[in-house]
Amino acid sequence: MKLDKINTNKIELNPGGVDLDRFKPSIEKTSIREELDIPEEKIILLTVRNLVHRMGLENLIKALELVVKNTPDIFLVIGGDGPLKNKLITLTNRLGLGDYVRFSGFIPDDDLPDYYRMSDLFVLPTKELEGFGLVTLESMATGLPVVGTPVGGTKEILNKFDSAFLFKDTTPEAMAEIILKYHRIIKYSPQEWKETSVKCRKYVEDNYSWAKNVDELEKLLIE
Repeated sequence: MKLDKINTNKIELNPGGVDLDRFKPSIEKTSIREELDIPEEKIILLTVRNLVHRMGLENLIKALELVVKNTPDIFLVIGGDGPLKNKLITLTNRLGLGDYVRFSGFIPDDDLPDYYRMSDLFVLPTKELEGFGLVTLESMATGLPVVGTPVGGTKEILNKFDSAFLFKDTTPEAMAEIILKYHRIIKYSPQEWKETSVKCRKYVEDNYSWAKNVDELEKLLIE
């Protein structure tokens, strides 16, 4: 805006929306895990990313090493494909995390809702250039809380929801600290986590539904 010398008073923001009928909570977490061959007894972290450098997945794997030293009942599912896949697998094995990480490859759109529903926490470890976070909103629409780095669209979405879900920076240490914090809540305060799940769903309903998106666009066009 500064470069193009555009008056900010002439700009209206109408964010993207989420299909709330497709991305919705489910009580069938255990059966979905069984179907996807995911450990039923562990706390599941999920991330769905292109496996490229800017996504920060190597930092997430290093953070997992710190988390596992404090609690072994955790499991990370990495969905997506890309040029860093072999390097990330090598890093995972070098850190002794082979039993704690699943590289699920590309996840078809039709399967995404079930991956969100079977998980306990979605993680966005992005280093830079994070655009509008559709996966963040899809996750929250299914009742899956999201933690992420303070980068781009993630910062915008999570700050508005609750800044406590933002890592303080992009380092493995910062990620591990917050993951461990919410691991304790998931494990020892399940009712509190259930209430957080409900808040995530309502946040998306109130702010990012397609109905709201269309209504706001129609209002702008009429004006």
